[in-house]
Amino acid sequence: MWDHKLDPLTIRATARACSAQSADAFDIHRSQLGVTILKDRAGEEALIGYGRNAVRLSIHEGSLLDGPVCLTYHLSGREHFARRILALRQLDAIMRLGRVTAGVSTPASNPSRPIMLLRTLNALASHSSAHLIACSLFGEEVVARDWGHPSDYLRMQTRRLISRARRLAAGGYVMLLRGIH
Repeated sequence: MWDHKLDPLTIRATARACSAQSADAFDIHRSQLGVTILKDRAGEEALIGYGRNAVRLSIHEGSLLDGPVCLTYHLSGREHFARRILALRQLDAIMRLGRVTAGVSTPASNPSRPIMLLRTLNALASHSSAHLIACSLFGEEVVARDWGHPSDYLRMQTRRLISRARRLAAGGYVMLLRGIH
């Protein structure tokens, strides 16, 4: 499902059965969050939670299904160290609180989205059409080439930005300040 080498928010770990009384015990069977597990010869991939705050585990030895387990985490390299630590903090929140808190929420996948939303708001204030908004955001060349694309991806992306911008103008700006897009 995902590769810990490519996805810095995937936690690589070993799971070993342990007592439910252990301070380090983790039991997915007791989780209030959704859990998806994929097993193959290489090990086990687990997705705990939903959306941006889901935690991804790559278990290369043992199984979360053996319920309660103690996890040993495998970290390497500095390139994505901060994001790996964030993933561990999210897992810690799930283990302690049963959810990922706002303080350790994963940043939006597109850091330029808040700027795009503000530019969309400005364009809407000038009564620009969706086509003109797309030109200002993505460039006239891209819009000329892809506006009529069979998948309609560019029109849909522009519509989503317009919808989000309107929600911001209607009082949803607090979500933008909290990093929820």
